[in-house]
Amino acid sequence: MKVLLASSNEGKIERFKKLLKEVDSNIELFCPAELGVEDIDVEENASTLAGNAELKVRAYEGKVDIPVLANDTGFWVEGMGLVETPKRTALAGAEEKDLTKEEVAEKVLSFWKGVAEKNGGEIDAAWTEAFAVLYPDGNLVTADSKREIVLTDKEFGTPHIQMPVRALYYSKTTNKPSIQHTEDEELLELRPVLNALKSVLEV
Repeated sequence: MKVLLASSNEGKIERFKKLLKEVDSNIELFCPAELGVEDIDVEENASTLAGNAELKVRAYEGKVDIPVLANDTGFWVEGMGLVETPKRTALAGAEEKDLTKEEVAEKVLSFWKGVAEKNGGEIDAAWTEAFAVLYPDGNLVTADSKREIVLTDKEFGTPHIQMPVRALYYSKTTNKPSIQHTEDEELLELRPVLNALKSVLEV
């Protein structure tokens, strides 16, 4: 199965290639440029994560004859609720395009560390994610996932430039810092995501 990812974000492409390898090794993932399709910057103004994921896949409707996959992510924090576009929230008005990747990572890490500090050093949180796949026949399939974690003000390892907040939390599934997971533990934590992707890709 060939699938178009409705994104040209390098970090997202890398992540989904790894995830889809676990879902079904026969899935080939492409970004718009690889198929000669113009990358479309979608205004994410839906009222839900699933709505934003749908906006992204529908932007490519009729432009390719393979399924189109998109997602949207939120970060739920006790007392704050669902923080949609968590990176944008962490940047607090700064334009990502005006910053280096290192500067973005530093701002994101500092923001979420501050949230934990204000709550005594740790706080319940969760990654919530919505996925959408639009098939060439017009059928739209959506699914959600939720991964419960504990956000802390401690760095458990060297922050990844694409996902710096990962260095600050541990998984409630494994009771271990996510950045220290073995490959098997990583898959255990990601099970809700993998199940959601299997659902939308109907594999």
